[in-house]
Amino acid sequence: MFEAHFTYAESPSSNNEQDEPSVVFNTPASCWHNLHQCNVRYWITPGKRQSQTALFIYIEFKKANNSHDYKLIELVSTELISTELSAARYSLQQVQRIISTTPLGDSLDRLKTEQWCQSV
Repeated sequence: MFEAHFTYAESPSSNNEQDEPSVVFNTPASCWHNLHQCNVRYWITPGKRQSQTALFIYIEFKKANNSHDYKLIELVSTELISTELSAARYSLQQVQRIISTTPLGDSLDRLKTEQWCQSV
């Protein structure tokens, strides 16, 4: 007869934070913008601003004359040591919440932006 000992560790799939979609760098995506009531395109890239790790979020939209415009949002963190960690600091839902509540100005054309987002 023998005695078996098992050690159970919490699996990563049981962690709710890891079940959330993660931020993907340099890949265009779209999300609903609550203030302007249309989809907008965005992409995220890591970087540094004055020796501080940061995420740069570019939100792109169409203007009435059919030209493109964008808004830049910088999420700076002094406590992060590498740009790889900065993505883990923000979930995709958090980033999209920031995007969807940021005013983009009066030049945004809601209909042209929505059509452009659906065609891409």
